[in-house]
Amino acid sequence: MKHSSIWSCLMIFSVVGISLLTSCGRSGKVEITPYILNLHLKYTHIDNFEHGIARVSMDTKTESGRETAVYGCIDERGKEVIPCIYELVFVEPGGIVALSKEGVYKLFVYRDGGVEEFSLPSGIQPISGFCCDRSAVCDEYYNYGYIDSEGNLVVPCRYERVNDYNEGLAVVEQNWRKGYVDTDGYEVSPVSYREAEMFRNGRGCVQNEAGLYGYVDETGREVIPCRFEKAISFYGEVTPACLNGLYGLIDKDGEFISTPRYEAMGICDVDVFYFYENGLYGFVDAEQKELTSARYDRIGELFSEGLIDVEQQGKHGFINKQGEEVIPCIYSRVSRFENGFARVARNGRVGYIDTTGREVFLLPSNSYASTYRSGYGVFCFKSGGEIFIFDEEGNRLDSNGRETPGTISAGSETPASGNVGCDVVSIPAV
Repeated sequence: MKHSSIWSCLMIFSVVGISLLTSCGRSGKVEITPYILNLHLKYTHIDNFEHGIARVSMDTKTESGRETAVYGCIDERGKEVIPCIYELVFVEPGGIVALSKEGVYKLFVYRDGGVEEFSLPSGIQPISGFCCDRSAVCDEYYNYGYIDSEGNLVVPCRYERVNDYNEGLAVVEQNWRKGYVDTDGYEVSPVSYREAEMFRNGRGCVQNEAGLYGYVDETGREVIPCRFEKAISFYGEVTPACLNGLYGLIDKDGEFISTPRYEAMGICDVDVFYFYENGLYGFVDAEQKELTSARYDRIGELFSEGLIDVEQQGKHGFINKQGEEVIPCIYSRVSRFENGFARVARNGRVGYIDTTGREVFLLPSNSYASTYRSGYGVFCFKSGGEIFIFDEEGNRLDSNGRETPGTISAGSETPASGNVGCDVVSIPAV
């Protein structure tokens, strides 16, 4: 419980990052050498690379015998730039936050193609990486503020909660009320709103004491009065809002571009929105013209690489921004697309597809987590205590990076003969 407040803030920053950004992936083509391949046997998971750094994890056990995981970071050569000893690691665009076993948070920053630990003022712990040259921190009493990239406490630790900066403003909370501060800590709006969302596209969505929503500009002036029953941040030039129980799209002046008519609406991309009516979901464009009728039982959160997950009668597929179902609803489970591929499951098999719907491989497994795509662009499949590695064409690779006989197909019962998991080369020092 000691770090519950910090953990809550870290989760907020993590979710914000997931919501807004697709993975950057590798910064360039990395040769898949035997050493790189064998990193996939050393680590349980290798995340996508951000700024040339990827988070890695290893399975371990506590002194009591409980299974757990530890985290660290590697660079694209596979060198461990942050030791794999931390209980938590968050890799963000502006830095890396790590939690030690002793309950101490550390901040690492990107320097000269690598990372180094950032020196913090005494009694201060990091909460996030740097956004707008500001990093959220807390003091020993769990009051929150911000430091600059030189380590100076530019916004005193006086708030109960804080958020990342965006467009030069950040949401802060005090006495259960929220408002916006600039990078110098000046409160551009009173910290008096029941809710305030991250500032986007020149507008901040706020909720007043009466429970109504409106928008402030960068000066804190309420440019769209709080009159909506529900509203969402501007990710583009229009956004959903609710008035008299019905949803439609409004512009940055707060005017509806078309008659409100839906039970609910939400954002899927800057120019694509979902609507909900009669228990089903459909999609409209930025002019509120319907791209699809309301025919889906469930939908994904956001478009990724031009596609979004849709579900009909318990089966998942993908549509594009024109509303076309480019991958049919045949899968029992899917992930969002990252770097050209999505994890899928059907008929007791798991594997990956590309954005055309081509199945790279599908192999028998009762665990959706038995396969993943690493930051190096290869696929790892765990079965019977072994790890099998495939390239983007579905070819299984041995520990020397060569294809093994018998390319994996969607109908294969088992991986091709051979044992990548046992054919291990020594891992040299880097």
